[in-house]
Amino acid sequence: MGKFIKLGKPALEKLAAFEQALNPQIPEGGAFGAKIIGYGEMSTVFRFADKTLSQYAFKRMAILHSNEEVNNYRRLYLQYHAELKKRGVETPDFGCEIVTAANGRPVIYILQALLDVTSITNKRLHSGSLQENLRLYEQILAAIERVFAGNTASQTGIQLGFDGQISNWAFARRLVYIDTSTPLTRTNGAEQLDTELFLRICPSYLVWIIKLFFLKDVMARYYDLRLVLIDTIANLYKEKRENWVAAFIGHANRFLAEKHPHIRPITKKEIASYYKEDKLIWRLFLFFRKVERWVRTKVLRQRYEIILPEKIDR
Repeated sequence: MGKFIKLGKPALEKLAAFEQALNPQIPEGGAFGAKIIGYGEMSTVFRFADKTLSQYAFKRMAILHSNEEVNNYRRLYLQYHAELKKRGVETPDFGCEIVTAANGRPVIYILQALLDVTSITNKRLHSGSLQENLRLYEQILAAIERVFAGNTASQTGIQLGFDGQISNWAFARRLVYIDTSTPLTRTNGAEQLDTELFLRICPSYLVWIIKLFFLKDVMARYYDLRLVLIDTIANLYKEKRENWVAAFIGHANRFLAEKHPHIRPITKKEIASYYKEDKLIWRLFLFFRKVERWVRTKVLRQRYEIILPEKIDR
């Protein structure tokens, strides 16, 4: 299981200096050789050439506005790891550091031991055979089952929301789960992660629509085993492995028949529909975020903290 890591003083000072000097519109380069290696909806993942920082991936989250929000997030982040450990889901070494942005607000950097990019499971879809990837998918299904079995058996009322999609796993000598920066957690049915954080990544003119019509459903799908499995298989379309979809559905449906016979089987039609809708939504969402970034930076001459990809490959 991944160990908790904490930066030494020199590394933390460099991370703080990087954040203070960061221009979100030109985020790469600088004194420590920052390079973006991934994007999330709420975060950007950096690696650094500087030797004191080079062994970790750093996921920057600039959506928190107060120390109270930071402390609540950090508590949930650590609790999420503890719950995954109880359920037998391994993670890389992990950590959580807090620095101050140029605007005076706190910024959280999620640390994770830097993994070989070829170990990320969606990359393995392009290097291994169908049978090799199906065996790996069986391990992913088993890990997802442990998460949801833990939700059912929890005596503390704690349930984990889980994003089990293919790109959120890595495999070297063992399978590890790498997307722990959105610690969705319910206690006795009440969501503990502040949903306001999700709204802060939305264009201001869409917030009320998303809050009214979409937010509840988006949050709920990570607590629904069937939808989590659909999401894992839909990744195959993104990775141009559509010809493998039927085989993966077969594995998922055998898993459901054995472990959850009350859940109806998954069909290829709904996988295709789910992927098509998801792709459209996130492409439109990125477009509207870019429009808002342009308005804020070019018209209002304000700072836009969130770093956006130029395009999104879904």
